[in-house]
Amino acid sequence: MPLLIPIKQVIIMFILMLIGLLCYKIEFIHKQTVQDLTKILLYVVSPCLIINSFKQKLTAERLTQFLLLMILIVFLFAFKIVVSKFLFNKKSVPNNEKRTILKYAGTYTNAGFMGLPLIQAILGNNGVFYGVPYLICYNIFLWTHGISLFKKQDKSLAENIKQIILNPNIIAAIIGILIFLFQIQIPDLIATPMNYIADINTPLSMIVIGTNLGSISLKGDLINRFTWWGILVRNIVFPLCVLGILYLVPLNNLAKISTLIMASCPVAGIVVLFSLMSDFDVKFPTELMCLSTLISVATLPMMIVLGNLIF
Repeated sequence: MPLLIPIKQVIIMFILMLIGLLCYKIEFIHKQTVQDLTKILLYVVSPCLIINSFKQKLTAERLTQFLLLMILIVFLFAFKIVVSKFLFNKKSVPNNEKRTILKYAGTYTNAGFMGLPLIQAILGNNGVFYGVPYLICYNIFLWTHGISLFKKQDKSLAENIKQIILNPNIIAAIIGILIFLFQIQIPDLIATPMNYIADINTPLSMIVIGTNLGSISLKGDLINRFTWWGILVRNIVFPLCVLGILYLVPLNNLAKISTLIMASCPVAGIVVLFSLMSDFDVKFPTELMCLSTLISVATLPMMIVLGNLIF
């Protein structure tokens, strides 16, 4: 892959974010609109994209790589959880709210909203196919470990499992796996609308992310050491760790780059929702998420370029 391609695509995506930011600032888009668009992305657009990515020819190599990726990504999440707990301890981050947010931000990236669209833009559906294992593991860890960081759950194990299975992206992945394993041909009457919907994933995702950037205020935030510490870990330290681990694993380059992109995305926006759920002050997670996203315009292409040079 030419080195300039990922840089160009990331810049294009940030131009789309800028459009979202401007629309939010001039009130073309309001908070309720953003919430509605987010639901459309999560429950309609993203599942169509995932299903489309599985329309691949079944080969032993693809199947082996997919299964190997699932095992590897479980390890990567366990690694990030342990290291985040070590880095953001009571001594280094005395404030419980900030400590919880930093642990979450270090572990969970904006893989669904930014990772898949970026993979689609750079690598196409073949790349999205290898990005799906990360998304599956992401949702499993997110709704078990991730949410438990903020408050202890009253739900039973069976209810937690039900919540994970009923996630539209997990359902789409299961459908996609069946299509891939049994080589099912989707009728054009269904496939064509799905293609149209999947095609809006990248621009719509970036515009929605851009609206979140409209709420950021940099006054006084640039000297918050916890914000920069979280960004350093999320945008640089963990992606470099993942890069080193991927170098040692026998995967094809497409699978490695797809996984690296998912792991190098900025802080997940859902950190703000979880903070609201736990009655945390949302100023810190919002600033952390927005600044991490802004800085990823440099760090994301850097990681992709390093991956292309090393793999």
